[in-house]
Amino acid sequence: MSLLHAESLCCTFPNGTRAVQDFDFDLNEGDLVGLIGPDGAGKTTTFRMLMGLKTPTGGRIQRAVAAEDTAYVPQVFAQSPDLTVAENMQLQARLYAMKSPQARITELLSSLDLEPFRDRLAGALSGGMKQKLALCVGLLPHPRLLLLDEPTTGVDPVSRREFWELLHQVHDEGVAILFSTPYMDEAEYAHNMLLMHSGRILDQGTLDSFRAKLPGLVVKITTPQRRKVQEALKAFHPLDLFGEGEIIRARFPDQPTEPLLARLSAVPGVENAMSSEASLEDFFLHVLAEEPTHA
Repeated sequence: MSLLHAESLCCTFPNGTRAVQDFDFDLNEGDLVGLIGPDGAGKTTTFRMLMGLKTPTGGRIQRAVAAEDTAYVPQVFAQSPDLTVAENMQLQARLYAMKSPQARITELLSSLDLEPFRDRLAGALSGGMKQKLALCVGLLPHPRLLLLDEPTTGVDPVSRREFWELLHQVHDEGVAILFSTPYMDEAEYAHNMLLMHSGRILDQGTLDSFRAKLPGLVVKITTPQRRKVQEALKAFHPLDLFGEGEIIRARFPDQPTEPLLARLSAVPGVENAMSSEASLEDFFLHVLAEEPTHA
């Protein structure tokens, strides 16, 4: 059953900037969907339209789930900084007219290790704790649909892991989730992904379907001389070339794997060259390069 449907959704700002263009989307019961794209891709504007906080300039939205069964965790912290963690939760419970919410509040705070901080002012929390509190507030009324706009921005790695452990548990309990993120590793938690750039959906599908569509061979190269080796690799005419630290990821036209790896291993400065399974980032760079504006 479709809980949220968007058709040809558009948003053009008064200055003429097209923030979102022809956005088509279906979120069904049991879905875990990621909207992936860099800053400025149009993710937050899309979320605001889906939640009815911003009026689209084109297209239409259909919602099959009541407002009280929908939770939205925005990118910007929206809880009162002058109330404690527990008081923010209690305030939200009153807004939802919940009866005897204390057990639910304790359960949620404990699940994200916030129980020891229940009497701390929300404004005094770290960035990661604020995001945890925002998620607890969103989950308080047992929503059927949860929308999370870049929920782990500014969250440390340990807290991110705890955050996602809870989200997977929530999803397993039947809550449909749509989240946005600029982090490719985090995006792979999604069962279905929409790749967004400059207000448009470039492609959508699963990680396996993206890998099947990506041409060429992906190679992971280890080197302490990354810049020098990257320059040398251009002679191999790579389709994509990306380096960070002592690791280079390159995609080459289809060819026999072993001879290619042998030639790459012989490049001065290369310590190791091995074939690698394509990542979401590999595919995103590919579809971005295929865009006419990036030709």
